Amino acid sequence: MKLEQGLFRLWIVNNFIKNLPVVIHQIFFLTAQLLILYMYGIGYSGSLAYIGAVSTILAVLINLKWDIEILVSNHQRLSDSLLDASVTIIIMTILISILNILIGDFLPLHILFSAIAIGIHELLVSILFVQRKILTYSFFRTIPALALFCFALIGFEPEVVWPASFFLSAIFLVLYFRNLFSKVLCDLNVSRIKNIRFINNINAAITATIFAVFSASFVIIINFYHGSEYVGLWANTMRIFNSIIFFLLAACLPFVLNMLKDRELAFEKVKIFFYLWLIFLPIIIVSFFIVSNWGLFIFSFIQPVDFEITNTHLSLIFLVGMGISFIGSTQGLYQAINKSVILFIMIIITLILGLFFINISTLSFTGLIQTFSFVVLFFFCIISMHLIYHLIFKIR
Repeated sequence: MKLEQGLFRLWIVNNFIKNLPVVIHQIFFLTAQLLILYMYGIGYSGSLAYIGAVSTILAVLINLKWDIEILVSNHQRLSDSLLDASVTIIIMTILISILNILIGDFLPLHILFSAIAIGIHELLVSILFVQRKILTYSFFRTIPALALFCFALIGFEPEVVWPASFFLSAIFLVLYFRNLFSKVLCDLNVSRIKNIRFINNINAAITATIFAVFSASFVIIINFYHGSEYVGLWANTMRIFNSIIFFLLAACLPFVLNMLKDRELAFEKVKIFFYLWLIFLPIIIVSFFIVSNWGLFIFSFIQPVDFEITNTHLSLIFLVGMGISFIGSTQGLYQAINKSVILFIMIIITLILGLFFINISTLSFTGLIQTFSFVVLFFFCIISMHLIYHLIFKIR
């Protein structure tokens, strides 16, 4: 067990060093967002965070998680996967647009445009990763971050900055894959569309959508009761103190998900997933200690905090961010072991529990954070117990 874990750690470190460019875009995104926070204030930054959170929910519905399917599945050629995903995005965009019109333009256009751009962007960069074009992958991942800062610097409002940044990258990606898209067009016909495995992805997509609703609900609720300034506090606390873990997770998770396709048994895939998080555990403990003692002091270097909060508030936000990261990373695992329905059920149970506690709790910022912490802890526990069950009984 220890030897196997040590070998896995060595494999992760080796891949991380060898493919370090895969995480460069995370540095650019963090730098861009912190510069925007410093230059334009916590309200502007909070508005960007709100738009990003809501549009991510729609992006999952629009591409039905074909980006994850491409990473964890080896059943199709990339051109076939791109054909299936492209048709899916077109159909889902039309359906969502029609539904939005019928219910009275409930979704603002900038949210819808952002979702389409993110859906296309995530799909195409996943192909680059599978092709092992790491430098190209990193380059296209970096474009939205650079564009985000440049558009903000020009003076555009957040409603323009966020969708424009991802659309710019999506356009460049489509041009880059023009030969692959040409092959897709050659293979496109009615019978081929009928063979698209929509059902296989719907469970994963519904689960991912509900999870996106779950994680974005924190931002939506805070924005509704306390405004964009508190959203900015919430989002930027995670950017500052959770960024190391986010950075490492973004670097390692795609490799791990891609590695899962070579494992036949479910418990083997779960074991690999747990190894990944055991490697992160010491960094999580150190980060928690730092934010618990010097959180406000560090935050104030970038932007003064005028709210009545303490290091305890920032510590809870940090823990919620860690819990969301862990839960979010399990989506690819559950998709790989064909148990997305179970994750979906757990998300629904947690959402119902969360809504109940929010209904009975105080609507102060402190009360909301405490409620969020309890809900995420509950979700973390039931997922962990389910995955440990797979390990103990070696579920196939």
